[in-house]
Amino acid sequence: MILMIVFLVLSVLFIIGTALYLNRKKKNINYEIKQNYKQEEKEKKTKKTKKQLSDILQIKIKDNIICLGNRYSSIIKLGNIDYNMLSNSEQDSIENILIQTALAIDYPIQFFSTTEYIDTSKAISLIKQNNSKNFKIQNYKEYLIKYLESLMENRTISVVKNYAIISYDGLYKDAIEELNRRSTSFRGSLIRAKIVCDILDENELYNLIYRELNKNSNLNISSLKEGGKNLYVGKKQKAK
Repeated sequence: MILMIVFLVLSVLFIIGTALYLNRKKKNINYEIKQNYKQEEKEKKTKKTKKQLSDILQIKIKDNIICLGNRYSSIIKLGNIDYNMLSNSEQDSIENILIQTALAIDYPIQFFSTTEYIDTSKAISLIKQNNSKNFKIQNYKEYLIKYLESLMENRTISVVKNYAIISYDGLYKDAIEELNRRSTSFRGSLIRAKIVCDILDENELYNLIYRELNKNSNLNISSLKEGGKNLYVGKKQKAK
């Protein structure tokens, strides 16, 4: 009889303990769910307020290379030549070089043209570095700086810029070497045709993408350094 009472008491205690344990576990689970929900909401708000390049286009820029999934690309700015000013023999030579270059391409490549407003900031910076004590040179320097600044501020003047986008599909560790090889070969062929080429660095890549996404923006690369990955400009910013 006593043994039965002991077992009965233990059974009641076990049931009560189990109920308390389950209730506490349920509270912990609900608390974790709430915390995770708050964290997710906080991340969503952060993403909404700070639109970055990777959020908009799902791409990254690293080591002067644009990364999109398993495709890696380098962008080369193409110079211009005044074809009509060349002699017939020079024209024939350039045509042959370009044909050979095209036939040698066995990798993904795209050509891209866009209109850009004149940017004389580099020329202005170089002129300012020239510290001449000659009065006439100083006056001419100031006049030239004002003229170049007025050209840059004139939004009706634009130039056509051409780019070649060379790509590689595979692993990132292989992409650096392969893109370097392809870009060097491509540039070497065009230099033979008297076409100067430059591979865009990280700042220039951000600047190019920014200009394409914000055609009405007056911001330049100096402004991008403060928040270069925040590429989207809202209506209020454009109004400014």
